[in-house]
Amino acid sequence: MSEASSVWLDAWEHPVADIHAYSRCMALANVAGDNDYRLLVANENKRLKIYRGTTLESEHVILDVPSALCSYYMDQGPKELPAVAIASGACIFIYRNLRPYFKFTLPPLDIHPKEEEIWQDIVDSISSGSGEQIEFAPVMEQLVELRDVQGVMLTPRSADMLTLSTRDAQLEFSTIAADHPLRHSTTITCMSVLSKTIDEEASVGCLVLGLEVKQLMILSPDAHTIIAKVRLPSVPAFMCCTGTFSVEYRVFVACRHSVVCTVKNGELLKQRIELEYPPSCMITVDKSLLVGGAKTIQAFTHKGKRKWSLYLQAAVCEIEAVHAAGAKGSSSCFVVALSNGEVQLYNQRQLLDKFSVGERMITALKFGSYGREDGSLALAYKSGGLTLKIMPRHANLDVTNETAGPPPEQDIPLNVPKKTKLYVEQTKRERLHATEMHRTFQRDLCKLRLDTARSYVKIITDGQGPMSYTSGSSIRLSAQVQGLGALFSIKILVQNTGTKPIFDINLVATFNQQLYKVERPHIPVPVLVPGLQYKYHLDILCIDEDGSAEPVQVYVCGSHSVVPMISAIVNMPLSDIILGDE
Repeated sequence: MSEASSVWLDAWEHPVADIHAYSRCMALANVAGDNDYRLLVANENKRLKIYRGTTLESEHVILDVPSALCSYYMDQGPKELPAVAIASGACIFIYRNLRPYFKFTLPPLDIHPKEEEIWQDIVDSISSGSGEQIEFAPVMEQLVELRDVQGVMLTPRSADMLTLSTRDAQLEFSTIAADHPLRHSTTITCMSVLSKTIDEEASVGCLVLGLEVKQLMILSPDAHTIIAKVRLPSVPAFMCCTGTFSVEYRVFVACRHSVVCTVKNGELLKQRIELEYPPSCMITVDKSLLVGGAKTIQAFTHKGKRKWSLYLQAAVCEIEAVHAAGAKGSSSCFVVALSNGEVQLYNQRQLLDKFSVGERMITALKFGSYGREDGSLALAYKSGGLTLKIMPRHANLDVTNETAGPPPEQDIPLNVPKKTKLYVEQTKRERLHATEMHRTFQRDLCKLRLDTARSYVKIITDGQGPMSYTSGSSIRLSAQVQGLGALFSIKILVQNTGTKPIFDINLVATFNQQLYKVERPHIPVPVLVPGLQYKYHLDILCIDEDGSAEPVQVYVCGSHSVVPMISAIVNMPLSDIILGDE
């Protein structure tokens, strides 16, 4: 689609806004009560930023790193202003009139009697001076049995204890821990708002919390008491709420173990949605539940039945519902941010519009009212930039007949020739020699598979080429050279095509040191997450006076073997000769 026909209008862009947050830490709210909506951002550097128009109106300090931000009404009244709730660790900080108002702390969790007994014995031994005689091997076995066999959620102290491998480290850790009481706390992973009596924008709401200990918790509107608590099968990552707490409500919870469960009126339903990938985002649009992950967006009914699937060309980063007051047909629209920098607008499965932000990675996406405009889209990037776009008030988002349904070519009949004498003779020959023809086909097919397998083995063993694959560790490596010389840049793309993350690998480049010079031939890579592409650049300088060229080899090496996991060869071009001043 051309930029001239785009639905979005460019409003404002701040490339160095220093915003490092995700969608769950952004909100658009009328916090001042003057119908001039602000943009609220809970930054990772423990700052609450409030934007009004194109300026940063105020900035507040947060005591801990935020995990979620919500704006809701605690009371009902004509002059009541919405409160801002920020989840951080095990606490919720609530602001009213943009000032700190209240802090809610999660109650401590119950400690298993067996775990409490284990640590009490250790403390008694250390207090009596016989700490050197403690046998930590049985202690570790008992903690592992509690965690893996009985499914007990251990305290942070026990979890840290299990990470220690030597007896000296275990004794030192136990000695330090003996001076502090044993406590079991948790953290908030996600947060949402559930309407209490009326499902409207300015109605009183209740905070819904997802906890690290596989629990869902609903607070009262004043955030003082817990009014509902539900046990979940896994750790919640995203939540969506529908209905009202006083009548009937549903809370859809996307968990880390690729499952979406439903909580209805305080009870966990048996129906579950099993996903083929870990969810990266989830929203509700027009009585449908949309779950995004990998390169797919799937739509489900509220009862868990799949409606449709949408396959995209890149991984889904964020997804946001579009509800514009003046736009036509926006009740079932949503906007998607992809890992390749594209932002696409859909009406169900129909693509309406798209635009690109270049190579910038989008980390946050929020649609709503900003300033005096009802349809505003805020985008935050990994680099810290901020972009605002506006949808025209009378935009038409309906699916037109030109784009919906089958293509017009489907109604044109094919020009099929009539049956000739040659065709009849050919079909007769196929009936008579069907067995021989099938055997010949199978033999040729086996030869084709053998040639393909040989070529594949040659690629993964020799690494002759700019792109290589490996089946042992499921790593894809691509290396391309850019530039005319004498300074070149090798663009390296590394991707984990498996299902498990890979830790502690290194990128190493080998070259002829008489021809080239590289300042950093070794690049450490801490982790490779499945499905994501990691980009690295290697600057190489040709120091040969004649501009000669030789191939450069790029290796991916692991920490457990001296044999490279995968390699690629970059054929370097001849370098332009730099003539010196005579």
